[in-house]
Amino acid sequence: MDKLSNDNNNNRKIIKNIVALLWIMFQFYVCFKSGISTIGLRAAHVAFATSLVFITKPIRKKDTKFMFMLDIFSVLLVLIAGIYIYLDSARIMSRMLYITKMTSIEILLGTIFIILLIEACRRMLGISMTVVCLVFIGYAFAGKFLPGILAHRGINFSHMVELQYVSTNGILGTACGVSADTVFYFMVFGAFLSATPAGKLFISIARFVTRKSDGGEAKSMVIACGLFGMISGSAAANVASVGTLTYDSVKESGYRPIFAASVLAIAGAGGQLIPPVMGAAAFLMADYIGESYFRIIIYAIIPAVLYILSLYFMVHYEAKKNSIKSKKLDVLSLKKLIKKYFYLLFPLVLLVYLIAIGKTVRFASSYSIIILIILTYVQKESRMSFKKIINTFIEGANSAVVVAIPCAIAGIIVGILSYTSLGLTISSIISKMSGEQLIIALILTMLLVIVMGMGMPTSAAYIMSVTLLAPAMTKIGVELVVAHFFIFYFANLSMITPPVALASYTAAGIAKTPFWGTGIEAFKYSFIIFLIPFAFVYNNALLGIGSIMDILLAVIPEIIGLWVVAVAMVGYFKEPLSKSLRLILIFVGLLMIVPEYITSIIGTIVAIIFWIWSNLKNKKNI
Repeated sequence: MDKLSNDNNNNRKIIKNIVALLWIMFQFYVCFKSGISTIGLRAAHVAFATSLVFITKPIRKKDTKFMFMLDIFSVLLVLIAGIYIYLDSARIMSRMLYITKMTSIEILLGTIFIILLIEACRRMLGISMTVVCLVFIGYAFAGKFLPGILAHRGINFSHMVELQYVSTNGILGTACGVSADTVFYFMVFGAFLSATPAGKLFISIARFVTRKSDGGEAKSMVIACGLFGMISGSAAANVASVGTLTYDSVKESGYRPIFAASVLAIAGAGGQLIPPVMGAAAFLMADYIGESYFRIIIYAIIPAVLYILSLYFMVHYEAKKNSIKSKKLDVLSLKKLIKKYFYLLFPLVLLVYLIAIGKTVRFASSYSIIILIILTYVQKESRMSFKKIINTFIEGANSAVVVAIPCAIAGIIVGILSYTSLGLTISSIISKMSGEQLIIALILTMLLVIVMGMGMPTSAAYIMSVTLLAPAMTKIGVELVVAHFFIFYFANLSMITPPVALASYTAAGIAKTPFWGTGIEAFKYSFIIFLIPFAFVYNNALLGIGSIMDILLAVIPEIIGLWVVAVAMVGYFKEPLSKSLRLILIFVGLLMIVPEYITSIIGTIVAIIFWIWSNLKNKKNI
């Protein structure tokens, strides 16, 4: 039995590599070939991603010959279903939805395509998202039998297959298009950057920047998470990558293990908010709201800086509270390593530059990959052999699956929401429940996004939440781009919100701290970060919208407010703070974080008085 299992594993590895390379070749063929149909590209993209899931994730741990053959048969079926759309895309795109009759082969292949995609979701993402998808499908079929506002016209089997398989309103919709046309290339670029000594470079830069600061090890972990997050696009992967390299030194420096783990979780989740990748959401957002990708990453800069600063403040005062000094470092070695590998940042700069001047993301990513491969030959240690290049391409394709499958599943749900008008129904419910009061609507939206995001990849949580909740926010006067950013932030923060806090549990695994305790601790310390989305809804200048003066008048009080709340949360500034003073400071911080001029002025004056009073009281510590 063990020999058979090993043979199956070896065969799966070979087939996985072949399918991944075929996917790579197809995607790069599309990149440099004009005239490829939209629906054909998306169908092939989903088919390849689904195939890789069936190959790499057997239905059972004990992989029998029958299970192996069944998975290979499933791979062939889903590839045939995808290739059918690709080859016949001109006719399919010209047909009239729900009017042109579906052929028997389309109904058969479409049914197979949908079933295998849902099974791939179950194998890769677990039961939560699969159940959500099935509930929506059930809702679509049961519409005529439902009561009150939930009732709708219903859908028959043929129309369901038509919606999901031969139209761009379902599986092959906008989310899938973003995954196929942009995210895939970014994932491959990220795989190549990760295959170089860029990881060492990021950690070295972070350590060099924080080398003279109290608690430098934890601060470098926060900065490193931000740097890694630019290329990883996954909170759990970000936590795992940075945590394995930095956690031990943070713990050894004197931080409590559960505090260090919670900071790692919050910073890892925050990595998805750092431009340019932003967990694939930047591309999705650009497509949904009709803004350029470059404009989206400009909007993201100030909130990302505020997020990192918030964590930085808490880490700093935790270090002060526990007298944690930064370890002495070999600065010359750090400088040497940074200088040695600094050239590896050039492809990342080139990528952003090409996008900024109007090149497509897939064009920019493809050329940046080529430049990166060439640059690896500058140093002997970073040089990539032909075998390593091929393996990195395969790794890039495998990492793209993590976005492709959730986007395809989200397409099923979005298609049903559109067909049944459930999105408008939920929007109407939120408007009535909130009485069209902005703060109540925001709190309701936050809670719904966090609940929907539990256990789901951020991209999928964002897509579903935006489809359901963005109309309600815009209805009460929130700008479209602001509504999208608000929802995106909380889709990310669901990664650190119990009971299903993937980033927190990943950090707990690295730190060997209790899962639930780490989740609660991360949630507690992220309170300060939960305030940021509310702030930029009330003052759009925090998204870089408006004049330079407007932006400065919004950002400066915000930073002071975040500092005050961080001091209160840690309970230390020059000396331990009493509970009553901490509560007062939280209130003062909230006055500044809520971006109105009068409250900001009052809060700033009180913060200055507190700072002066604390320094006068503790002159000996100045």
